[in-house]
Amino acid sequence: MALLAKGIWIVVADGERALFLVNQGTPDKPSLTLHEKMEGEGATMEQVDRPGRMQDTGRQQLSAMEMTDHDRIARDRFAETVAERINALVLKGKIGRLVMVAPPQTLGGLRAAISDQTQAAMVAEIDKDLTQHPLPKIGQLVASLIDPL
Repeated sequence: MALLAKGIWIVVADGERALFLVNQGTPDKPSLTLHEKMEGEGATMEQVDRPGRMQDTGRQQLSAMEMTDHDRIARDRFAETVAERINALVLKGKIGRLVMVAPPQTLGGLRAAISDQTQAAMVAEIDKDLTQHPLPKIGQLVASLIDPL
């Protein structure tokens, strides 16, 4: 549990919300405080479209096209926004060490958008969705998940 030391930042995110937490406790008994909360907007009904058809090379043939996943696009944009915020906090010197916790797809979006400085500050990545848990539970889970590292 030495990785979850006092002052370490934990960013817990999914495709719709992100919590920026700071450990004020010890590695054995983490006490997370909320520094910042971000929420995404998601797709609206106006953005939803029905699947289309495309003309094939054959005579009078149409092929179905897959419907655009606006929710996925919104989640990807939100991950980029969260990564930009993390990069800004690292650049300002507020984040010295960082643990990122997110589901695999969101974690991939965050990873793609973080800077080299943020990558250097990262202590661990956890591919779990913990945004719905209370802060004490998040602290316990993160501590137990990075303990084997």
